[in-house]
Amino acid sequence: MTASENRSIAIGGVGSSMSRSLVLWLASLGWNVALLSRSENTLSTIANEVKKAQSNNKSQVVYRTADAADQNDLKAALDWCVEQFNCKLDVLNYNAAHVTESNVIDLTPEDLEQDFRISGVGTLVAGQWFMKNARLDYLPEGEHPLYLVTGGILDKEPELVFSSLCAAKSASQTLSRLFRILPESFDIMDGMPLVSRRITDPFTSEHTDGFAPDVIIQRLFKPFFEGRERLQNGKESWVIERVL
Repeated sequence: MTASENRSIAIGGVGSSMSRSLVLWLASLGWNVALLSRSENTLSTIANEVKKAQSNNKSQVVYRTADAADQNDLKAALDWCVEQFNCKLDVLNYNAAHVTESNVIDLTPEDLEQDFRISGVGTLVAGQWFMKNARLDYLPEGEHPLYLVTGGILDKEPELVFSSLCAAKSASQTLSRLFRILPESFDIMDGMPLVSRRITDPFTSEHTDGFAPDVIIQRLFKPFFEGRERLQNGKESWVIERVL
């Protein structure tokens, strides 16, 4: 079983790890890919890789800098993605987060508020935007649009060294779960691929065994893309959280 070809995705908070592996895989299926991040250099580098990986020379890869902490900038960037593709999105992946060490003892309210704007408010804003901009063309064939929010297990197993991130991602993941219980008329699926360990060893910078980005995409992300197209027994069979 594999995901359909020739669909469209936007990713907010693109980085050089999981999201890079995700878009390279989707490019190989001929997807239109829109990349959003604060880093122009990261975007340009990954966009060039995606172009080389694309299996369909008619598919698009576009990118734009955007600040996820600014809700107006985030919404404007998402609107731009739809304009570039001239169609609504099949999948929106919200991956933005400020990953840095912080300790609850000396964490400032300003730093916590900033992280909440990126992870919590950003998840809300992107999700609300997607409610109005998800492509519903394939619903008769059983294919549902997907709002995918990347996360971990810090909401259940907080780490003192990542105090601010724990609080901000807890808000993000709670919002994701709330989107899941929207009325049945909202034919949009919500998914949370949750990575339970650090992807790289902080001392060696090597990938943690079993958690290389390509492995995570195939084992954790791919089932969401396949499942959104082949729901059995309606939305009740949908698995919103998958943990690796």
